[in-house]
Amino acid sequence: YITYKKGCIKMEDRQKLEKMVAELNQLQQQGEAIAKQLEQLNMSLADIRSATDALKGIEGKVGEEVLLPIGAGCFIDAEIKSDDVILGVGADVAIKKSAQETIETLTKETKDVESLIKSLTEQLTKINEVIAKQRPEAERLMQQAEMQQQQMQQ
Repeated sequence: YITYKKGCIKMEDRQKLEKMVAELNQLQQQGEAIAKQLEQLNMSLADIRSATDALKGIEGKVGEEVLLPIGAGCFIDAEIKSDDVILGVGADVAIKKSAQETIETLTKETKDVESLIKSLTEQLTKINEVIAKQRPEAERLMQQAEMQQQQMQQ
């Protein structure tokens, strides 16, 4: 974040500087919020892809035993009894779908999340470009204010 010390500078320059600092700080906050959203979306995308890969890996294996990961590198033996999948759809609601239907649903979700990631990445890029463009002017005004303040003290 950009801060400056109020000094003896022209009123119009001080107002311009205050406005620029406020805008830059707001853009910085927006960029940080978007970056957090992107991080969460990338984790969701990895989760969706993992589920899709797992379902593709058990296609046609009804009646077979598989090693089922339970976390932390641990697995248990399990038998696949059907190709039905219980799919959470939100608000503690789940529906039963076939593995193929679930793969299709997850594929659509993958495309939706990728599209959102692309859109947010473009927004973040634009924000960073605006910050990069405006920061030198704000820094110039701050330096000017500091120089004027030093001259006043002499």
